[in-house]
Amino acid sequence: MSRATLKRKALQKLIKTEYKKFKDHKKTKLGKIFHLANPDETGCNWSIAIERSKNWESAADHIRPFIIDLRSKYSLAHDGDEA
Repeated sequence: MSRATLKRKALQKLIKTEYKKFKDHKKTKLGKIFHLANPDETGCNWSIAIERSKNWESAADHIRPFIIDLRSKYSLAHDGDEA
């Protein structure tokens, strides 16, 4: 399956919109989306970090399925790429 390519800001907006549905989203911060040095075993070229603070596991449990779905559908455009 081919992935569509999105710029970082578009991916961040999708994730932020979903993450705001998590009741404690202000207590646990998501990091920036970053390029992987090499695509992973699924072919995805990006990931995102989550701050490892109090309650991070429940925050990760909330957002992980959504991010997994996005990673299967979208590649991250390299800086300067049109997407």
